[in-house]
Amino acid sequence: MTEGKTKTPHAIHLPGNELMGFAGLYTWWPDKTLPEDHADYWTLTATILTREAVGNVRQLHERTPVTLPPSFWDEWLDPDEEGDQSLVDAAVAAATPVAEALEFYPVDPLRGDGPELVDPAS
Repeated sequence: MTEGKTKTPHAIHLPGNELMGFAGLYTWWPDKTLPEDHADYWTLTATILTREAVGNVRQLHERTPVTLPPSFWDEWLDPDEEGDQSLVDAAVAAATPVAEALEFYPVDPLRGDGPELVDPAS
């Protein structure tokens, strides 16, 4: 949430702190300015797919990651699956009930890199 220019960080989770899986994509890009045998010739890039926010998280932002239910993980990760728009559409549809169930609470600004990051704001 943002009030004026001040942003309030939030911890977002599923009820019961269930494990969340996001729909992501990756690809390798060649740097054609380098020789093919150069150690930096290939660069790995990755992204998390987003969708219009639904449910309570709309209060925080208009977009949210595509949060896949465990029942869709195998299909999304199947290396033999054709990665086309119909798969993305199916992932977004499968993610809707998960996205609607997300819960959140405010946390303090960054103050470390451990589990204290999700302690409720003081």
